[in-house]
Amino acid sequence: MIFCTSVCLNHLAKAKVLANSLKNHMPESKLVICLLEKSLPAHLMDDQDFYEVVLAKDIGFINFETTIFKYNQYEAACACKGQLMKYVYHKYKDEEFFSYIDSDIQVFSRFDEVFAAFETHSIVLTPHYNEPPKNTHTIWGENAEILILRVGIINGGYIGVKRSTEAEAMLDWWTARLEHYAFNDAEQGLFTDQRWLTAALILFDKIYVLKHDGYNVAFWNINQRNITMNDNLYFANSDPFRFFHFSTLHFLRENLPDNPAIYKIVYQYIALLEEYETLYPTHFEWSYHFFNHGERIDERSRLVFKNNSKLEAYTTNPYSLTNKAIKRLKIRKK
Repeated sequence: MIFCTSVCLNHLAKAKVLANSLKNHMPESKLVICLLEKSLPAHLMDDQDFYEVVLAKDIGFINFETTIFKYNQYEAACACKGQLMKYVYHKYKDEEFFSYIDSDIQVFSRFDEVFAAFETHSIVLTPHYNEPPKNTHTIWGENAEILILRVGIINGGYIGVKRSTEAEAMLDWWTARLEHYAFNDAEQGLFTDQRWLTAALILFDKIYVLKHDGYNVAFWNINQRNITMNDNLYFANSDPFRFFHFSTLHFLRENLPDNPAIYKIVYQYIALLEEYETLYPTHFEWSYHFFNHGERIDERSRLVFKNNSKLEAYTTNPYSLTNKAIKRLKIRKK
């Protein structure tokens, strides 16, 4: 299976943990890293844990700069998911199975249930919840179930596809939506890539929603998953433990359940991050925060492109402009 993930420089240590965990439990798998930066660090190309490293601008976007310019760093990483899956799908023609997996995931055992699902389905998705919470807790001051309704019932941290006509159609559709509508904008009913996955459940057949307690364990469902260890193997509600999604790690650390197994998982992950951060520090600023000549992009300049798509006709590369130039374009368009 080909795995792929999109990262910026400040998340490469997380991708390193992911890569090593995949090698440990699925040694036949390959991890392709899509780096959402303007250039590749030389030492990254020599990292044997990554099967391939490719810049986001080189994975097939028709108008990469005008697509990415309107997004912040988090939105841009999500906007790349569909195009990245299409890139590996078309490049690795001898492979049958492909997965997008978030860089802040650590794998603990083989994805046997995913391979089993591919016997009858073409697309595998995982939900935030597998059952209604018995006690609806609060996340960031908001009812947890309402939060999940807002961000989407399907989590975008893992998407699996089998080479098929149905998978190609879904990837084409999803990629086109993420090119223009991968915003974190609750008023428009958008949450990056995830709300579109909820729509996909209706629009495409042969989607399997994998309701297995060992997959996508994270802060939003940790109170429903009893994590235990037996003979050095982890289990979630007696199911084999497949992967932990360390989304919003700082929040998770502050809200851990009273469970020794979870403590061990989280703090071993933190120790691995600290080890790999010596090679891939986290202090780097996103290179797409800046115009090509070095000026920091004003958030208002991004909003101009977000709210007026006709301005894209004025330039094929907004990163070659300045904040002042974009402001003039906005006035001229009026």
